[in-house]
Amino acid sequence: ITLYHAVLDKEDQSKNVVKKLDLVPVDDESKIIGTMRSPRFSPDGKQLAFLATRDVATHGTCSFLCVADWDSKGTSTVIPIHDEPDASELDVTRAFNGLFTGSLGGNAWSPDGKYIYVVTQVGSRVMWKYVEITTKSLISPEYVEDANVAVEVVLDRKGDYFLVMVSSPTRPPSVFLVHIDPVTGKYRAPPIAIDDQQGSTKYIKRWEVYSIPASVSDVPAAEKKLPDTPAILKDVLIPPVSSSSDYEATVMLPSSTPPTDGYPVILELHGGPHGNSPVMYRGMCDFWTALGFAIVTVNYRGSTGF
Repeated sequence: ITLYHAVLDKEDQSKNVVKKLDLVPVDDESKIIGTMRSPRFSPDGKQLAFLATRDVATHGTCSFLCVADWDSKGTSTVIPIHDEPDASELDVTRAFNGLFTGSLGGNAWSPDGKYIYVVTQVGSRVMWKYVEITTKSLISPEYVEDANVAVEVVLDRKGDYFLVMVSSPTRPPSVFLVHIDPVTGKYRAPPIAIDDQQGSTKYIKRWEVYSIPASVSDVPAAEKKLPDTPAILKDVLIPPVSSSSDYEATVMLPSSTPPTDGYPVILELHGGPHGNSPVMYRGMCDFWTALGFAIVTVNYRGSTGF
């Protein structure tokens, strides 16, 4: 998968030309680009941002964010692929495990061309962030729910004003208007609630995201013998990778009084390699907790990250 440039002649369509973009890598990471997608021009048309992967673009896999100078085609990596999450970052509002998104937004660039806005999965959470192109610094903005952030994504933007959707297991999708200082990511004014549904649900008492050591699943899995790879496939298969980093599980407790022997539990096994169970409001979970069940939703690690 690569990018092409269509040159259209409005007067004579026979002169229309489609050219493959011959990009010129200017850093080591841009030299190993395997696939490209989701191109977005800067407001002045001088730079082209796009997502890229090292090899096969499997659903939800970790991506590069690259920027190419349109005249020279010089291409650099603004956000690299993260092979492992940063275990030292304990602040969930600042955590970043790599860019896990299908596409860039239609207005991904800031009006001045200094920043690119992205939405990415961070474990079970889904959050928006942005990167300063020149310094390649990733900025985590303030979130409406602060450290309790579960899902916050941008619906629309005008200048430094952002219309965001906020959701959690106890908050159905709600809409806020926030005004951000792009240099710091801090609020210039308190968020304005456009449609806040906090408190409209009554069956989920509380929720929490837990980190699960990989050994919980990896040790039993190691005891299972995998079938041998057919010789004809050995030269074409991508080498497998593994990680010892934690994965996550979301626990939701019902608001009803617990029985003497504890709540009955619904264990929902979801996640990789091509799925993700974000920690957002889901009517199904509201229904289960109304019946008195606690819910454990496990996000197994796969191509959608950590």
